[in-house]
Amino acid sequence: MKTLLVILLMASVVRSENRTETQRYTGTATDLKSGTVIYFEEHEAVYEGGEHVRSVITYRDPNRAVIAEKRIVLNGSSAAAFRLEDFRYGTIEGAEPAAGGLKLFEKEKHGSSLNERTLSIPGTVAVDAGLNVLVRQSWDRLERGEKVGFNLGVPSQLDYFQFRVVKEREEMFRGRKAMVVRFESDHWYIRLFVDPVVVWYDAETRRALNYEGISNIYDRSGKAYLVRVTFDKPGP
Repeated sequence: MKTLLVILLMASVVRSENRTETQRYTGTATDLKSGTVIYFEEHEAVYEGGEHVRSVITYRDPNRAVIAEKRIVLNGSSAAAFRLEDFRYGTIEGAEPAAGGLKLFEKEKHGSSLNERTLSIPGTVAVDAGLNVLVRQSWDRLERGEKVGFNLGVPSQLDYFQFRVVKEREEMFRGRKAMVVRFESDHWYIRLFVDPVVVWYDAETRRALNYEGISNIYDRSGKAYLVRVTFDKPGP
């Protein structure tokens, strides 16, 4: 009887660890300077054994009309596979594994052709939402003050660039202890002209609470918004 109880308890733990769970959270994107609401992000995220494996993100304008959708596959990798389509302008961006490396693709607007390029990217690779995976995998190093270098795949450029992530500080954010990190170019000269992306990560869940920087949603002229995205609960 005792042996049977142990087996049942172990089976229960395994089922709990392998449990698939869908979580939903919303991000509100405001203009970084004016504070005007630009769009909302509605996340439907699937977790397996507590690990974020994939997501569907629906983007809505201030009137709640759907303007874009992003589908992401993570499965524990910072080199995320994703496809983002803006229904207003026909813009498409994405990345996916391919023979020989990582395929990046982009489409500028309705009527344009889809451009793609497969790259063999050395070292640690991060793409899109994979940045959150990178932070979680590097959490202890960041807490010690180490700079974590990686190569960022940028579909809009069909190329990759050397980046790094560093811890700026720890502080309370909306009642939660957070580690604030900065993503920036690994080249000092580029850092003079390109602002970093700053993200607040919840210290307990290691998930994003707030994001400040360039968006992958564009305005009518094709220029990326500069936004602050705040989540209603620990997000991606």
